[in-house]
Amino acid sequence: MFGVANAAWICVLMIDVFQAGVAAYLIYVHQNLYAVLLILLIIPQITFQDMYFLRDPLKNDVKYQASAQPFLVFGMLVTALALGHAVI
Repeated sequence: MFGVANAAWICVLMIDVFQAGVAAYLIYVHQNLYAVLLILLIIPQITFQDMYFLRDPLKNDVKYQASAQPFLVFGMLVTALALGHAVI
């Protein structure tokens, strides 16, 4: 529907924007250390998105997922720990 290149951009932007939004929320609830950790975990994802996925999504999708997904999963773990410690 969107084409390969546009779908790849939509995919990476959704991941990055939502994780950055969560980092902003963590700052809002005064979980600054966790927010910084999450931002530091977003940076390698953006690097791998540029290196692999955006350049050739069909050829490098598995390589991208193998490289970037651990950072996404650790980001979710950091978020869960932060929300567990937050007084909301």
